[in-house]
Amino acid sequence: MCAICNFKIEFGVAHPLALTVAVATRKAIEAGIVEPIDVEQGALSAARQRMSSVDALNLLQARIESAHGEADLLALPDFYVFLIENDTWGFFHATTEGFDPDIVPEMPDVTTDDPARRSNIVVMSEAGLRAWLKGTLSTGTALRDTLVHVDAPDASKEALTQMLARAECIVAEAG
Repeated sequence: MCAICNFKIEFGVAHPLALTVAVATRKAIEAGIVEPIDVEQGALSAARQRMSSVDALNLLQARIESAHGEADLLALPDFYVFLIENDTWGFFHATTEGFDPDIVPEMPDVTTDDPARRSNIVVMSEAGLRAWLKGTLSTGTALRDTLVHVDAPDASKEALTQMLARAECIVAEAG
């Protein structure tokens, strides 16, 4: 499992592009492209939503690991995934055994304009991620329609975009 992080980011700025991804996700839900996440009410709803997000991150991790050989996995930059529905962060650091579940990452830098200090962050909704995992949403469409946004310096952005495209092929091959 990737590292699941509980960051306390000042002033509620989870990521500057979270609203953009949220609006794109809502449009995709209304267009029938993405299924909404079932949001239960009640005392335990936040815990259930968090568990659902962690499950989605685990599925993403498994998909990425199964699509990449050891050398390709190790070549990936460290990156965060931010699921916007309930501010769930995952941190992915590749090892020879897959992604390291025990690593304790630094808080991501979500606001710097300095490319050398910018964190590699994939911003998405859980709804969009689950549609992508099911194969009903392509990487190209998700990126084009801002259901997924890769916020990273150019070299890392290209590597992470290719990672998602390669992992998407696992669904196409299985289907």
